[in-house]
Amino acid sequence: MVDGAGSAQLAVLIDAENIPLWAVELLLAASAQYGEVRVRRAYADWSGSLRSWKKTLQDLSIRPVQVFAAVKGKNAADLALTIDAMDLLHSGSVDGICLATSDSDFTRLAERIREGGLAVYGFGEEKTNPGLPAACDTFVFVETLAAAETLPTPAAKPGQVLVPAQASPPTPHPPEATGETTTVMPRPDTDAPQVTAAAPPKNKAKTALVAHATRATTAELRADTALISRLREAVTTNTGPDGWAHLSTVGLAIRKHPAVVLKTYGYSRLTDLMVATDLFELQRNGPGTAGPVHARLK
Repeated sequence: MVDGAGSAQLAVLIDAENIPLWAVELLLAASAQYGEVRVRRAYADWSGSLRSWKKTLQDLSIRPVQVFAAVKGKNAADLALTIDAMDLLHSGSVDGICLATSDSDFTRLAERIREGGLAVYGFGEEKTNPGLPAACDTFVFVETLAAAETLPTPAAKPGQVLVPAQASPPTPHPPEATGETTTVMPRPDTDAPQVTAAAPPKNKAKTALVAHATRATTAELRADTALISRLREAVTTNTGPDGWAHLSTVGLAIRKHPAVVLKTYGYSRLTDLMVATDLFELQRNGPGTAGPVHARLK
């Protein structure tokens, strides 16, 4: 079904009882880098404490799947999500499934989807048990999305080398009555238009630390032989006939287990980290800020 870069058909299945509301728009925007999101569903007993989700679900065109908790202690929503995931797996209508949950009970589901030949993209909080991220082709911590840099990289002409953007961490708007704040993020590892979304409450100490992390220098990056080896391999194995590798493909390659976590080096964009190593050339082949970025070894 996939006939070109970015043409994969995806389904996003959200475990609303195990993913924070502020992360929904962020993860939905981030999932778009892997393909076109055709199915959007969120599972929960909406008659309970999750009524605050209504506006977000309507604004983002996410279909709420109502699952009544008939017996206390039994998570019927998890079962409904699993059934739908298996239906999608065997329908042939999608190329990948995004599981938005921090519940490690979905580990076997992720493994089964992957065994069935579909890509599995996970989104969850940092508290997620390591088993679930390991079962996914790619797993993104939503705290990392919230801490993403906000300024876009200026457009580059064909053949022009991109330089790292010196962006400051996002400045949150005043909190509303819900206790949440708002921030702005770009799609990870691309220079696509920004998306406005809700950010976590201020007491997310880990998120604040990530946003203000000090960037590793060129010398420090080069000293990390494991990192440099992964980057070189990702570029060389995905190089096309023209000698360039699509940056989104490189990003997917380094996220496979064990994943390269950009925030470890103080970066939230792959573009900036690769330029900082001074080992790669990067160029944009399309007009404006939305053109695809390609990389090659110097």
